[in-house]
Amino acid sequence: MTENNETTKQTLERKTALPLEEIRSAVGKVKYGIVQLVIQDGRVVQIDVTEKRRLV
Repeated sequence: MTENNETTKQTLERKTALPLEEIRSAVGKVKYGIVQLVIQDGRVVQIDVTEKRRLV
């Protein structure tokens, strides 16, 4: 039982880490703009990035 709980915990940590890495990456790439998260059932299912270009 303990081994099964550890495997479940590791799987959950991987699933949680992926969206966080993706969000960090999106935020790091945008100089001016918006990073918007779409959440369903408590999980990030989509990341939208809108980047603005300043011409001044």
